Amino acid sequence: MLFNDRIEVRRARLVADDYGKHRDWDDPLIVWSGFGAGVPRGGPSSPDAASRETSTSKATVYLPGDVAVDSADKVLFQDQLWQLEGRAWKWKLGSRRYTMLHVKAVIK
Repeated sequence: MLFNDRIEVRRARLVADDYGKHRDWDDPLIVWSGFGAGVPRGGPSSPDAASRETSTSKATVYLPGDVAVDSADKVLFQDQLWQLEGRAWKWKLGSRRYTMLHVKAVIK
C-alpha cells in the first residue's frame, strides 16, 4: 500500500450560542496531518433528479499509526472535506499500526 495522499483530520470545537451548542467548522483544529492512502469505494452515486440534487462519493482512508479520530471529525483529502461513516478501525501488522476510516463526501 502506498501512502502518498496528503490527508488531514480536522476537529471543530463545540461552541455555545443562544440556540445551544454546535461545532465551529470555520476554525477547525488539525489533529493529524500527513501522508496516507485514499481508495474510492464504488464511485459517485447518481443524483435522483426527482428528489434531490446531490450525490455522494465514498472512500476508505488508511492512515499510518494509531490516530485518535473522533466520530465528529472530518477528513480533508483530494481538496474536499469528507465526513466519517462509523468508527475508526485500528489494526496491527507486525510492529506497524494503522487506522482505517470509511468516509463520504456530498457533492452538490
